[in-house]
Amino acid sequence: MTVDNFFIHAPAERAPGLALNANKMVIIEVVTENTGADVMADNKRVLAVVMGDSTKQDLFYADANEGDRSLFGAAMQINALIAKNYVLAGHNVKGYELQFLRRFLNLNIPEYMTLDLRDLDGVIELQQRPEKPVFKLEDVLAEYKIPLDHRRPIDEKAELLKKKPELIAQADAAAQQLASSKGWSQEFSRQYALNNMATGQAILESYEEFVQKGGSSDTAFFKYAAGDVIAEHKLIEALRKPKAATSPKAAPPA
Repeated sequence: MTVDNFFIHAPAERAPGLALNANKMVIIEVVTENTGADVMADNKRVLAVVMGDSTKQDLFYADANEGDRSLFGAAMQINALIAKNYVLAGHNVKGYELQFLRRFLNLNIPEYMTLDLRDLDGVIELQQRPEKPVFKLEDVLAEYKIPLDHRRPIDEKAELLKKKPELIAQADAAAQQLASSKGWSQEFSRQYALNNMATGQAILESYEEFVQKGGSSDTAFFKYAAGDVIAEHKLIEALRKPKAATSPKAAPPA
């Protein structure tokens, strides 16, 4: 694989808030194994690293038999990108991807070589909206009418898992600790724990199916992981357009 031919070269015009040195950019996503209640603290390992844009995505995974698709291959690719002055972009990339690449793959990526989509002007405006601030990626994408159909199989699997008595019992136990440590209500803590645990389990089960099928791109896990790369790249493209054309709440013409 040749890095220069694979990854997107950003055009000269930059989205509002885009770092001045971001003349070359690639979206990066990290998927972790986390079946616990805390999305940050309970992670056990990196399942996959995905890099690319809306036209092509390259997925590296923990159980790959081939070296070039392994997490070692992902580390080599990331180092090659940094050496070529590529910027690694993603929603909450500084708070999530950088943290777990450092923790599990011992990759210390300089923050100035990253672009967090939360720092772009169009996303900041949504975060600061007084009537209903928007912070989650899925809600930001909804504002810009970027579909998340690729997540539906995982979401449907998670909804089924939420009905399992053993998972409900685990969520109830976790909710007690969350309510005590974070000061949340018992019901909010319970729903938070159940959502995270069910989604994490759905992702893990889908990943295991993906591995059994030899890392096939025709699996729910591949489509889930690569789909977020596609969606985030489409978001950047939307943010590059003139503000009047991309504003999610633009007024109709008189």
